[in-house]
Amino acid sequence: MLDANALLKSHRYAGAIYLAGYAVECLLKWAVTSRKALVYLPEQLEIHDWDVLLIAGGLNIALTGDPELSGVFSDLSERWGPELRYSSKAVRAREAYELYQKIIQLYSWIREQGA
Repeated sequence: MLDANALLKSHRYAGAIYLAGYAVECLLKWAVTSRKALVYLPEQLEIHDWDVLLIAGGLNIALTGDPELSGVFSDLSERWGPELRYSSKAVRAREAYELYQKIIQLYSWIREQGA
């Protein structure tokens, strides 16, 4: 997240969102391995689908208890497709900062869950 923040401050918006989103994805994957006492992520979870990873990490029930964050997760999860990850289109500053703030909020929540 520190590198994503550095990219954001350097107006490298697409890279910042890409890296911040991957930080969330990695944290979700870590939740799976941590909560299931696994050394390696199961091959079938070597994916980019945050919804599947959230469930596999056992975080979905806690998320439903927070309607605001659940909405943030849904928005980000829907957007976290190849078009966002690999787009060559320029990301506008406002959009980047809005996405980044949501990603930070989600990232912090996942960490608070003990993941």
